[in-house]
Amino acid sequence: FRSSFANYLPHLVPSQVSTAHFQLVLSRDHRFGIDSIPIGICYTGTGDHGFSRRRLFTVVPLINQYPIGSILLENPYYGLRKPPDQSRSSLLYVTNLYIMSKTLILLHWCQKMKLTLAILHGFSLGGHMASLAFTKWPDPPSRQFYENKASQTFYDYLCERNRSIDSNKIVLDPIKDMMRLLMDEFTSLHNYSRLIQSNIPNVMFIACTHDGISHMNDVWPGIHIRYIPHRHVSAFLFNQSGFNHAAAEMLQRQEPNVKLKKHLIISPISVTTPKNS
Repeated sequence: FRSSFANYLPHLVPSQVSTAHFQLVLSRDHRFGIDSIPIGICYTGTGDHGFSRRRLFTVVPLINQYPIGSILLENPYYGLRKPPDQSRSSLLYVTNLYIMSKTLILLHWCQKMKLTLAILHGFSLGGHMASLAFTKWPDPPSRQFYENKASQTFYDYLCERNRSIDSNKIVLDPIKDMMRLLMDEFTSLHNYSRLIQSNIPNVMFIACTHDGISHMNDVWPGIHIRYIPHRHVSAFLFNQSGFNHAAAEMLQRQEPNVKLKKHLIISPISVTTPKNS
């Protein structure tokens, strides 16, 4: 489908980016448009081109174990939407990050096709995309994801790179100030619409105690937060089953009568603060 962003600001969107690509994964016996099935919209993490990685680690376990169908959306500037002059995941311009926006078209389409009880979820950058979409959606889909702060990731990269460069050849503070303005002011959830109060219980953040995390209860008071003892990459590698279980858990909290194959034991989620905060 054509990105709505390309309709409003076509001069900012390259032709490759203007067309959004997605995959829909359902069980073999599902009657499309007739049967109702819970669905998860899985947003792309940083550097995740194509669909194969999310299919393997997220989609297949969700459909086989619960079952929960999935929509895999490909981010602008990734995979089939990558401009030919872009190298891998390195955006040509920092401002391209802001074109990696949310999509509400798929949520409306899910309602029409009886793909109900949508869960918006993603890891890292995908979590941020899910956040933006959730702030603009009045109905109660659940949302479960892991996210870290955009500026923190950039600073870590810049400092690591600077270790091998003569400090006299680079002025770090002005660059940090510029990136703080661009990253925090334009990506911080503080600057976007507040959630509808009835949607607060449908939100769960999974955050790492060893990562550069924000205290999300300061942004959206009352949401569920679960901390895990990992860093950014190790969480993705070693906690996939925990992410998938949390997605199903949030769906069943939203609608206790939904039938899932895998028995879920729903226990209260404690909202705690990591020890090293």
